[in-house]
Amino acid sequence: MVHPASSPTVVHVALPGDRLVWTPVGLDVCRGDRVTLLGSGRISWSDAHGGGAKFHLWGRVAGGVVFGCTQDTTTAVMDSTGPLQLRLHIDAGHGGDYAGERGSLEVTVVRWPRDVDPVDGLESLAADPVLTHRVLAASERARLLDPVVPPPGWRYLPDPGPGDIYRHAAVEGRPAIDVRCDDDAGVLARDVAMLLEPATTIEWSWRVESLPGIEPENTAWTHDLLSVAVRFDTGLDLSWFWSTVLQPDDDAFRCPIHGRGERETHVPVRRGPAGLGRWRRESRNVWSDHHRFIGPPPERIEAVWLIAVSHFGHHSCRATFRDIALRTGDDRVQVL
Repeated sequence: MVHPASSPTVVHVALPGDRLVWTPVGLDVCRGDRVTLLGSGRISWSDAHGGGAKFHLWGRVAGGVVFGCTQDTTTAVMDSTGPLQLRLHIDAGHGGDYAGERGSLEVTVVRWPRDVDPVDGLESLAADPVLTHRVLAASERARLLDPVVPPPGWRYLPDPGPGDIYRHAAVEGRPAIDVRCDDDAGVLARDVAMLLEPATTIEWSWRVESLPGIEPENTAWTHDLLSVAVRFDTGLDLSWFWSTVLQPDDDAFRCPIHGRGERETHVPVRRGPAGLGRWRRESRNVWSDHHRFIGPPPERIEAVWLIAVSHFGHHSCRATFRDIALRTGDDRVQVL
């Protein structure tokens, strides 16, 4: 079919849950082309758990940089020229020992002409009664009109992938990060370089409006939590979170997610609803906590993370972080 210059090229692709390989969609793109993905369907992680395109849909130009969905939709600028490919991505947090063969995704792929703004094009698609994913087209247009942008210097970790969870904000004129995690999961990271010494502390302020879970966070299917974490030069990380019911410090645990227990340790610092909706200031001795909960401390801290997970129980959490810092005596690294 020959398309007018101002019309998008639209193809539809089915991705079965047992096909965990890069799949050509039958569409060649050029560097600089803008492509929108609209995905529906569900991949099951267990009889009671699963997720859609925002957890599992990845794209790339063959051999190029991989991009993912922040919702069940995304719009990306192609980094190279060649055939467009899609695949299902299964993160450890989205299924553990996932074996495939459960569910599928249906994806509408839209390649926009150079003279068409995707915002305008999506408005037309949303009004098209023939398009299967016209509701998703409207949703993606709204997302593009109000993008969720994290602060400069912060980035999403590849697993569990990008999201619309962390938004750059300000509180009383100072930088802050708003967290809005709706049936989602994401880790935001900022690289730092600081020697770990016996007096090293991490400090932060947070106002948590609602917690992401309602059950103990120490099982694989209830691991919904909101935390601040540090990554060490050993590849291990230590996180401090506000628990629903676990006892601060005493109920620390290794991550229950398959493949992460050897490197992630979670320490509850608060529990229950008391204090929700109000600013709280925290300070933890990183060296002492590493020694107590993991073992002999390493030489340095490499990164600070914010972790938000709410997809196991399909809940939501709301919070704001500000004034995150690492300190050793008079040596202070302002992270946020």
